[in-house]
Amino acid sequence: MKTFANSTFSTRICTTAIAASIAAVAMTGCGTADEGNSVPVVTTLTETDVSATTITSPPPSTDNPATSPFSSATCDVDTVTIDSAIAQIAPPMPGVGWVEGDSNVNTCASLTYVTLDTAGGTVSSPYQLLLFHDGEFLGTGTSCNLSYQTVAATADDRIDVRYRYLVGDEPNADPQGEVYVSYRWNGSGVDMLGDLPEAVTRGEC
Repeated sequence: MKTFANSTFSTRICTTAIAASIAAVAMTGCGTADEGNSVPVVTTLTETDVSATTITSPPPSTDNPATSPFSSATCDVDTVTIDSAIAQIAPPMPGVGWVEGDSNVNTCASLTYVTLDTAGGTVSSPYQLLLFHDGEFLGTGTSCNLSYQTVAATADDRIDVRYRYLVGDEPNADPQGEVYVSYRWNGSGVDMLGDLPEAVTRGEC
């Protein structure tokens, strides 16, 4: 396993290349965040065959499915932490901001998440995934904003994410390609299990 410690990436995307350890870029729009802001990419990479690591169907969930309500449990990620994390992420497109989507921060799991949706967006608009441990923001699963990204299942130490992509001339609202990737807490950081094909990243990250 190859670990990229303390990896960071600039929140300037699209008009300036993003440096990152693993990533995926906003596909329908992009913008530039404040110059001084940066957010860590928290994942490490397993050096195995793509065919061995790419998940083509959802892995079985051993815990609760994705939920959206926030609760007052002591292990929750507080609003200030979430707002601070969002402020570090480049906007999905110029002049358009993020809105909070699904989350499981009320579950007290070892690895929790908040999804970000494009305000007023569609299914093909950019999304982002924020990862947390013990109420602390770790960073994003990928260094770029991605379209067609949804959380499929969760376990205490794992978040399974489905990425869809266009494979032909199908409409943007109904992409036919899909791949599953897992983000797993390893006790000190997050491993990315699986690989995102170029059809998802478009070679941008």
